Amino acid sequence: MGVSKVSLQLSQEVSLGSVALSELDRCALSPLIVVVRADDDLKWLPPAGERSTRRTETCLTAHLGLSFSLRCGLNAILPMQPDAAIVALADQPFITASLVNRLIDTYERNPGLDYVASTHEGLAMPPALFSKEMFTVLQGLDGDKGAAGILRSPDYKGMMLETDSAHCFMDADTEMDFGEIRKEWSLRSGS
Repeated sequence: MGVSKVSLQLSQEVSLGSVALSELDRCALSPLIVVVRADDDLKWLPPAGERSTRRTETCLTAHLGLSFSLRCGLNAILPMQPDAAIVALADQPFITASLVNRLIDTYERNPGLDYVASTHEGLAMPPALFSKEMFTVLQGLDGDKGAAGILRSPDYKGMMLETDSAHCFMDADTEMDFGEIRKEWSLRSGS
């Protein structure tokens, strides 16, 4: 879109990126790594929750594509040797803590899975959980390719969790998308 999407204002007090990040903060993800561009002024970041383990990680190559940001985030958590990682996008303001927690709960009940992803009417979208066995595969992605190919591949064992609403997956890829998000935000907030 030519601008920092996460800084776009949904209302006078609320930026696009702050909404999704606040929801993720409620999930008690530890750590919660926020991958940002080198030129990000971070003004969109909401205050961290009381028990938050959130930290920002600057990705100097984010402009080269989503895979570079993903790799940066993974590299930040690898020293902690996590069992899995949640991948979410900050331009999806309608994701919920309950959806992310469902991904985690499903994985904990089925630890042999490579991934647990969100879906609506058959279309897989972030947020998604990937087991540690998938980290090398995720780091091998290139350019702006997301993990969609992994989710469609028969080489990996996963589970898709259907959601009731397509609104969970609204993201601001275009100005028109952002206009629809603002409209939905306005309806939900009553302003």
